[in-house]
Amino acid sequence: PPDEEEEVAVPDEAERAMLRQEFTSHMFQRFLDGEDGDFDYSQIDENPDLDNLDIVSRDAEERYFDEEEPSEAPQLE
Repeated sequence: PPDEEEEVAVPDEAERAMLRQEFTSHMFQRFLDGEDGDFDYSQIDENPDLDNLDIVSRDAEERYFDEEEPSEAPQLE
């Protein structure tokens, strides 16, 4: 009948915590994937001070070895 109120399920504290964690995780991943339309990612992408120095160093090393010409190794006695 139209007079009866629908019973609304209210999540308990544990369910709310799980839903909050799920939402936060989803939003965090969207941010990392560059899908946050309200954030100017160029502030991060174009700032060399924020680069991961391990990756930058590894990339420089790879470029160095990629540019190196192959040659014969000297014979050891």
